Amino acid sequence: MMTKAAIEGTVAPGFETCHDAFEANLARGEIGAGCAITVGGRLVVDIWGGFADRDRERPWRRDTIVPVFSVSKGVAAVCVLALVARGLIDLNTPVAHYWPEFAQHGKGNVTVAQALGHRAGVPFIDGKIDFAELGDAAQMADRLAAQEPIFEPGKHHIYHPVTIGWITSELVRRVTGRTLGRWFAEQVAAPLDLAMFFGTPVRECERAARLIHRDLEVAIGLEASLTPDSLPWKALTLNGVLSFASGWGERSLDDPAVQALELAGASLLADARSLATFYAACLNEVDGIRLLSDGVIADAIRPVSWGPQFGLEEDGPSWGAGVMTPWSVQPMLGGSSFGHDGMGGSLAFAYPERNVSFAYVRNGHVAGGVQDPQVYAVVDALSAILEKVN
Repeated sequence: MMTKAAIEGTVAPGFETCHDAFEANLARGEIGAGCAITVGGRLVVDIWGGFADRDRERPWRRDTIVPVFSVSKGVAAVCVLALVARGLIDLNTPVAHYWPEFAQHGKGNVTVAQALGHRAGVPFIDGKIDFAELGDAAQMADRLAAQEPIFEPGKHHIYHPVTIGWITSELVRRVTGRTLGRWFAEQVAAPLDLAMFFGTPVRECERAARLIHRDLEVAIGLEASLTPDSLPWKALTLNGVLSFASGWGERSLDDPAVQALELAGASLLADARSLATFYAACLNEVDGIRLLSDGVIADAIRPVSWGPQFGLEEDGPSWGAGVMTPWSVQPMLGGSSFGHDGMGGSLAFAYPERNVSFAYVRNGHVAGGVQDPQVYAVVDALSAILEKVN
């Protein structure tokens, strides 16, 4: 077992404190991670370090990718928003206009913006779900379309941990004829040379970092607290077919068989450089590609859902049209920031006000998947740099 893996990569002059914060994270127990920052579409920080495996024998390398869980949601939402920018989808039009079957059980008036903002009322799918079904996007879309909502669609909001992925995926499929994973690979990842995958090929999984729960006992306790047939259990595990922590379900998201699925809400594998470049391409033309216009960004970050979720008292995340916007747990850089966090602490976002993008990915997961002080040590260092040059 190796005890230390050096930090590698590049840091532009003036951004050394971001490197220092990242280095301190590794000294304080971060197992393996990568961090990237762009300003004006140019990479100013691209660093990585630590280990990609539990035994600390495989150093984190430049090409290491890692599951980023719900960071997937922000990327998938941008795919839909890119189609909005191309005039193929309208955020204020009902989902059923593009996907008529979705109108079942009173969902006919749910707009695209509302559905992306977790207001469709279908955070789970009733009945047993076989693992083999997860690989059939059309079948899962049919099951979701037939699902009865748990509240009047549009009236409330509640987090859709996995099912939001079939909403975004089916919107993309209905207007392009391609699955979201294929559309993303052809239209975004390939031309921008991104190491990001919805439906990760086995050959790519071989370079993926393995997930390690730094608070395993806490993670096991959290999953054990989810009563079978409770709303969180049904939504997070799809009635027991998936596991997000300790092996509760049939398959863990660290399983290459799961990573090979196009679960647009949860199964993205990526490195930090690619995520930061992706969000940079939302704000700028990068290698001839700009994904979103300023007008679409303004529409995307317009508040759709915020405050207490359906059936809960405490405030939950704030969302625009599928992208997370700043809230108490994930302030990002404030203002117009948009992106998404992921269980375990990964975070990726754009900050239009200063033409900045940020990504931090890691394999040493902390239980709970909320704001992590190690990630925000780097965010805060970046914020201080931006304040100095304001």
